[in-house]
This record gives sequence, C-alpha cells and structure tokens, in this order.
Amino acid sequence: MKALSIEYAHIYTSHEIGREHEESVKILRRLIDSRAVEQSQCSLVVLVDDYSFPDKNFSYNNFSQWLENSGFKPDVMLRESQLIPACNEVLQLLEDKKLKSQIVSYIQTKKKYPCSLFIAAWYLVRFGKIEITDFDKILCSKKLLNILPRSFQPFEEQGIRIIQATIYRDCVQNIEYEYIEGRELNEPAI
Repeated sequence: MKALSIEYAHIYTSHEIGREHEESVKILRRLIDSRAVEQSQCSLVVLVDDYSFPDKNFSYNNFSQWLENSGFKPDVMLRESQLIPACNEVLQLLEDKKLKSQIVSYIQTKKKYPCSLFIAAWYLVRFGKIEITDFDKILCSKKLLNILPRSFQPFEEQGIRIIQATIYRDCVQNIEYEYIEGRELNEPAI
C-alpha cells in the first residue's frame, strides 16, 4: 500500500491536451520537487473520461506519451467506463435511502451514471475498499490527493457526500484537493 495516491491530468476523450493538463503536471512537479511528497511512496493515477463525452478518436497512446514526456508516467491510466462495476457496488453500499433513490432516479431518467457516483467509486477503488480488475491493489493508498479543475468542485462535493453515506465514511478525512482553474461543465451535480 502506498502512502498517497495522486490523481492528475484528468482528461475527457472529447478534449485535447491543454493548459489545465499542463497546470496539473506543474502542480504535481511542485509537490514532488518540494519533497512534500516522495514519489516512491505515491501511486500516480490518471482517469480518462470516456463516458461523459466519448470520442473514439482519442489517442490513449499519444496522451500516455505526453504524460511520460512531462516527467510523470502514471502507474495506471484507467477509463471511466471501467468503473461501472464499482459504481454498482457503491450503490449497494449506500445507507442513505433518499440519496440512493435520487441517484437511481437520475440513472433511470438520464440513462447514464452521474459524475458524482464515478467519483465515489474511483476514490473507494484507490482506497482499496472496492476492487476492480484493472487496478492493482499495490496502488491503493491511505490518502488521496486530486489535482483537478476548480469547475469539478461541485461534483467532487457530491462524490464525497456519497462516500459519507457508506460504511467507508471515515475515508473522506483522507481526501485532499489541489484545484486549478479549468473549463466549466454543463451537467447537473448529483
């Protein structure tokens, strides 16, 4: 188990590598260079959103090469769609019946999972509370640091709310953020 799991350079398959990804890597470099974090004690993780705004033309190889050329090759790069089984598991873990009903209603109405459910699932996978095939347990961590655009904050808060409604509620005290200015999203938070 690692001391810290750092998510950085989150990207949508419908977007190009841009300023917010460069800023994310700069923040990561600052954390590593300042010795605030020992890289050997970290798992570096990247999540590619192929679910919200899918684009089959996205080049995973080009993005992976860009990350490596930036000096921080991730230990794992997952597609958001790989988290669907974990999302289903989080739904089963929810103890707050009203919140569970809201999320199920959202899924039935929109015919898709909300970002907040993916966030909760992603964090519980990184904590090692939920297992998925493509995430090695050695990458799990006691603490999470997420370098994300500030526009993600409402979704992050809803994801935290979901985790707080499970038996793993104590994990939220070990989640930290470094926000960067980024694009706005036009999807309702749930």
